[in-house]
Amino acid sequence: MSDRVEVAALPMCDVHTYLKGKDDVPAAYDGKTTSGPWANMCQECFDELGVGLGTGLGQRLVVRGEGA
Repeated sequence: MSDRVEVAALPMCDVHTYLKGKDDVPAAYDGKTTSGPWANMCQECFDELGVGLGTGLGQRLVVRGEGA
């Protein structure tokens, strides 16, 4: 498994949507959180709640055709 995955479009940040009441923040990662469940997270939330990148941890979301 890679530490990045290509997506057609970025989903919204689950943490902002469900915990912070903002549903317009794009996610940059899909990863495991410090509390256990996985979530789509923006950079801010990943820095705060993410556990890392790689197999069993998480992946950076990259829009198809946008490179790194």
